[in-house]
Amino acid sequence: MRSDLRLSALRRHRLFESADLDETRELISRVMQPHSLLPRGNTHSRSHMDFVRIGRLGIGTISFGAAIQVDVEAVDGYFLMMLCVAGHAEVRAAGRTIIVDDQRAVIRAPGEPFSALLSPDCEQLIMRIDPASLSDDAASIIGAETSVSLASGPMRAWKEQLKLVASSDDLLNIAAHNPTVGAHVESLLVSLLCGHDAGHGISPRSSIAPQFVRRAEEFMAANLATPIQLSEIASAAGVPVRTLSEGFLRFRHTSPISLLRQMRLDRARQIIRESTSDLRVATIALDCGFAHLGRFAQGYRDRFGELPSETRRRGQPR
Repeated sequence: MRSDLRLSALRRHRLFESADLDETRELISRVMQPHSLLPRGNTHSRSHMDFVRIGRLGIGTISFGAAIQVDVEAVDGYFLMMLCVAGHAEVRAAGRTIIVDDQRAVIRAPGEPFSALLSPDCEQLIMRIDPASLSDDAASIIGAETSVSLASGPMRAWKEQLKLVASSDDLLNIAAHNPTVGAHVESLLVSLLCGHDAGHGISPRSSIAPQFVRRAEEFMAANLATPIQLSEIASAAGVPVRTLSEGFLRFRHTSPISLLRQMRLDRARQIIRESTSDLRVATIALDCGFAHLGRFAQGYRDRFGELPSETRRRGQPR
């Protein structure tokens, strides 16, 4: 089924087209996060992705041209919202199977996993939301959701606004290249997205975290060098995964996996600053739980504004 969303302007921001599945996976990963793609059939058609940034939002479409399963171990540091402008997807998330189409969207918070089985004619419309664009309460509202109907008043308005942006060349180009206009469009879309739950009386976050959050943090701090899964953290904290994720969003403004990555980076920086040049950065990365040196270096630079080698060259602080 074809959605009523018209995306003529967005389609002029074509990021790539490819008939090679490995290339498709690599190119999507540059914009989103590492993932696996498993064709459900004997053929793979031509894939494409359209993508544009508006303020701290990223809006795009993805189509594989064939039935395919997408597995994501953890959404990488942003909130992801996905619906279908054609076809449908069966999304497995938070222990539920959600049928996603042009009337129902799925939402995943930073660090959360999901799996999606896409129909052959499926074209996804995705929005990646930088947590910095959200207030504490907005992050709590969005992070508490797994799926949302697009038929309600605020979400119907959100869909109409998104349709306007994606179908107007002038508006999309101005919003993408003018920071002031982009900030206004970002604010409108985020406000409408959060407005769907505005009547539920969600209270502001407390600065005092419950015991299960602190137990999770203690477990993570004691296992920085060990590969651990979200389910293991939840088990150590004594709560279900969903409760753990909601607690971290409410009291720590991030996901457990994102905080674990920050803790590992902080520990690596401390070791680099205190160690001699005889201890290789690659060894430090491995000892702090990073199996992929390239991703460690990129994450380190994103967090501290410099590469590990630059920290080492500057030597110990006075």
